[in-house]
Amino acid sequence: MSPVRRASNRLLRKWCKGVMGDVLSVGSGTDNDKHGHRYRDYFPKAASYTTSEYAVTPFCDRVLDVRSMPSLSDASVDAILCGCVLEHVDDVQAAVRECWRVLTPGGVFFVGVPFNQPLHKVPQDFWRFTEFGIRYLLRAFVIRDLLPIGDDARYPTMYWTRAFKPLAAREVAS
Repeated sequence: MSPVRRASNRLLRKWCKGVMGDVLSVGSGTDNDKHGHRYRDYFPKAASYTTSEYAVTPFCDRVLDVRSMPSLSDASVDAILCGCVLEHVDDVQAAVRECWRVLTPGGVFFVGVPFNQPLHKVPQDFWRFTEFGIRYLLRAFVIRDLLPIGDDARYPTMYWTRAFKPLAAREVAS
């Protein structure tokens, strides 16, 4: 396992262990953390954990397009895990708006995005993110943590962010 994966998994285990309520994992793949566990195991207090992918796969509970999830009600999920997904979404702002919509006030959004990574899942590899781009993209949320992962914080492999939808919801800026 790569050091970046190990650091990411360690961070997620810490962040997710106290999350209660309903969790949605978008772009779940097999839900395998490449360390012998499933990401769902990181949420031991969750009432439910739903995996999703944009197409039918044998490992996912739901087919969802993160840019538009009309089958999910407003404020219906307490946490969203979105790791290594947004770089593959052509309209990343629509995806973030949709996650905002389905999160409950006070809900948490876990976002992992690449900065210094090779191309993957080509041709659906659209974006790389800086700390400043992440802050802009998640500007409607309250960012609790935004951490570089990798050997060099000035040139990290990726970032993980833990952001909350404010309890007093405000309109999402376009």
